[in-house]
Amino acid sequence: MKTSTNTIASMLAAAIWADGVCAEEELIAANEVAEAFELPEDEFQAALDAALKEVENMDGESINAYLTKNAAEVDIEEIGHVYEAVMQILLSDGVLTNGEANNLLATAEALGIDIPTAVLLLCDMVKSEPELEISFEDNIED
Repeated sequence: MKTSTNTIASMLAAAIWADGVCAEEELIAANEVAEAFELPEDEFQAALDAALKEVENMDGESINAYLTKNAAEVDIEEIGHVYEAVMQILLSDGVLTNGEANNLLATAEALGIDIPTAVLLLCDMVKSEPELEISFEDNIED
């Protein structure tokens, strides 16, 4: 990956906290992403831990600014891979909440992916997750 480990960890941390909960499934998925991206394990874990602490108490506006800042550091050829990784994190616990959907669209926008394409990519991924539960409750404050 040309994109730095810190940038990837930051994008994933924002996704992990999107529903206001740092779930074990999401942490496992993040480590699977790091392995798939061939990121150094110790370096990734340290970067993810730091990023999780940084975003834990951010409000929606702060998260959007954080995503925009970090998305600017994603290599243009890796945008699709990073977006797919964020989707994997958001779907890893089997529930997609309102807050997570907002995070996903904010991530797409920050990465320069138009909303229709972002929705179609999500639909494509959801086809492989037939048990996915959709929650219309917002778990975090905007």
